[in-house]
Amino acid sequence: MKNSAKKKKKLISFVLVLGAATALHFPGLAQVTELMLLVERVSKQLDSHPKYDSWKASVTSITTKVDKNWKPQKVTTVKKIIKVFNKERTEEIIQALEIEKGKTKDFTEKYIKEAKQQKEKEKKKERERKIKGEKEKNRRSLELTWEEIFPFNEEKRINYDFLKLEDSYIDERPAYVLESRAKIKDEKLYEGKYYICKDRFDVLKIILKPSKNPKYVKEFEIEMSFEVLPQGYFVLRKSKARIDGGIFIKRIRMTTEEEYSNYEIMNSKYTEDPEVQKALEKFQKVME
Repeated sequence: MKNSAKKKKKLISFVLVLGAATALHFPGLAQVTELMLLVERVSKQLDSHPKYDSWKASVTSITTKVDKNWKPQKVTTVKKIIKVFNKERTEEIIQALEIEKGKTKDFTEKYIKEAKQQKEKEKKKERERKIKGEKEKNRRSLELTWEEIFPFNEEKRINYDFLKLEDSYIDERPAYVLESRAKIKDEKLYEGKYYICKDRFDVLKIILKPSKNPKYVKEFEIEMSFEVLPQGYFVLRKSKARIDGGIFIKRIRMTTEEEYSNYEIMNSKYTEDPEVQKALEKFQKVME
C-alpha cells in the first residue's frame, strides 16, 4: 500500500512538472498549468496539518430569525463550550439570551432543558435506526464535513472545474482566489470561492453554496474563516450561514453566526501516530 501511494505521488509530481514544461513551449497552456499547480499546493498544505479528532473550544452562536424581507425579528445569542471526543459532541451552555421587539430575555435554563431533550430524541432515533439495521444519520442535511468543503485532493477535484479569479486580501493578508464549479449539479457537491494565503497556501476563507439545492431549500449559503494554531492544527474560526427553506406555513428564514476561540486539542487516537508526530515536527520547523 505504501509503495502504491508513493508511486501515485510521484506520478502526480511528474504530471505537474510535465505540464509546467509544456507551458513554456505553449504559452496558451500557462494559465491552466498555474491553476493545476495552485490546486495541488493547496491540497498538499491541507494534508500537511496534523490530524485530530478530539477538541474543545469556546463558541458564541448568534441565530437571527428574519421576515420575508430579511429584516430581523428575533435574535438568539448562546455562549457555550463545545467538546468533541472521538466524534462524540457535547455542549456546555454558559448563557442564552433572546432579543425580540426590543426586549432582552435570559432563558438559559429553558435552553439547557430543551437542548437536553433534543439530544435524547436524537439518541433514541439512532438506537431505533440501529435496531432496524439502517445506516446512522447523525447529522442534518445542511451540515457539512470538511471532506465536502475542500475539493482539492486527487479524488475530489475530478468532480470540479476550477477558475483563478483576481487576487484579494483577507485580514490584510494577500490571497489567491479560486472558484470551484461542480461538473454535475448535485446537492452533495458544494461550489464557490476559496481564498488562499499566498505565502503558505492555507485556506483562509470560503464562500459556498450547494450546486443543487436540497429538497425544500430555496437558498443556502455558508461562509467560513479558518486559522492555523501555533501547534499546526487547522481549525474553524468563524462561520456564517444564510438559510431560506421549508414548505407552506413551515417556512424558515434565518442567518446564523458562530465564532470559535480558546481552542484546546485534546488527547486522541492520533496523538501517538508517528505520521502525526512527523507532521508536527515538520510544521514547527517551517514556522521557525
